[in-house]
Amino acid sequence: MAFSKLKLKKIKEEQILQTYQSTLKKTHLKSLRKVARKHAKNISIPIYNNEKAHKLIGLMNAGSHKEEFSDIIFVIAGKGKTEKMLQEDYILEALACVAKEHTLFIRNIKDWKPKGHSAERLFASLVRHLFIKYDTPSCMTSLWFDTENKLARSWFIDVGQGQNASKLNHFPVPITKKEAHYFIKSPAKLTFIAAIRYGQAKAIGATTNFINNLIQTDLGKYLYPKEDFWREVIAFLVRNNPTATAHQLDVIVEYIWIQKFARLWGQNSKGETVQKKPIDPNFNLKGKTWDSLWKRASEWFEVVGFSRQAPQEWAHFMMENNYIKAKTGQCFVFQQLLTKQELFEEGKNMNHCVSSYVGHCKNSKSAIFSMQNVLSRGNSLVTVEVNPKTRKIVQANRRFNCSPSDFEKEIIKEWAKQNDLILPDYY
Repeated sequence: MAFSKLKLKKIKEEQILQTYQSTLKKTHLKSLRKVARKHAKNISIPIYNNEKAHKLIGLMNAGSHKEEFSDIIFVIAGKGKTEKMLQEDYILEALACVAKEHTLFIRNIKDWKPKGHSAERLFASLVRHLFIKYDTPSCMTSLWFDTENKLARSWFIDVGQGQNASKLNHFPVPITKKEAHYFIKSPAKLTFIAAIRYGQAKAIGATTNFINNLIQTDLGKYLYPKEDFWREVIAFLVRNNPTATAHQLDVIVEYIWIQKFARLWGQNSKGETVQKKPIDPNFNLKGKTWDSLWKRASEWFEVVGFSRQAPQEWAHFMMENNYIKAKTGQCFVFQQLLTKQELFEEGKNMNHCVSSYVGHCKNSKSAIFSMQNVLSRGNSLVTVEVNPKTRKIVQANRRFNCSPSDFEKEIIKEWAKQNDLILPDYY
């Protein structure tokens, strides 16, 4: 997509008003003129459209750190070949978070020498220049993109300035000094959570092959309640089958989670959808061997019909429109899950047991939809159950059966409106 440039050279008020009067508030226009006067006259900020200008100038004009944010933007714009950083909303928002931490900069931003080609690599190069003295896992750069989590960003800065990861404030997983050492040394390709698992497994002698297999399971994707228990699980797996395949580890992890933590949905005597208690909340590894656990897991999956072979498909529940555009400009799709395999994967990724709804879907008692951002298809945000007969939304749940955010509820409401669906009573 070609982009225009918001010229800050000899920019006139009437030109600004004519170009941006439909999208920018007057306070933003004033901010733009002020910034233009302050910085070098020959700098341009590349933008795709008026909406991008609104985003950028809005951030420049927000909060007590607006001067520092403006400085960062103009340094980036003046470096050359870094302008792609200014085309991504999530990078702009992360840069605003960087500006908030300007008192912790250890180097002058003007001395930054950009490294990398993608927007994310350039951003990583910038924050490492500004904050980092010592080795920090590459995966921790992604913590800046969680703009609501100031604590997570502080971990990046603290580790980069010499604090041991085992002493970080409210780190999401209890971590020993030895685990912290390997976490810091984790391969650059790993995500933040996978790097934590790398540290945990490496500290107890796991091979690289075992760790690569482990992080392909849900343990490499998510953090769970009762992390102390999952550390015991990892230790058990390393001790009892250090050559386990990714498939074997995936089956065992899934089985343990379903037995001890998963709260299944089902119908009570009144025909109401209710959430049941976990199958075996007291499940533990005492007295178990790899062979005994593998046998139980394999038999259980066979009995409940969670085989990943021979997908069974059921009928579509027709909708007028499954694509919804939010006021923010983001687009979402509600994708119906039509096979046992799709239900199984949704349940695994979202940490709930929608996979137990195979019978309901085959008998047209339920239609299950996965709400996804069109830019990240395949990554479910919310699982939605609809009763095809009454056209009522029975339930909508995020991971771990958490309620949708207010923003997600608005998207669901709009989807319901466009498809004549009845919302739950609590909406």
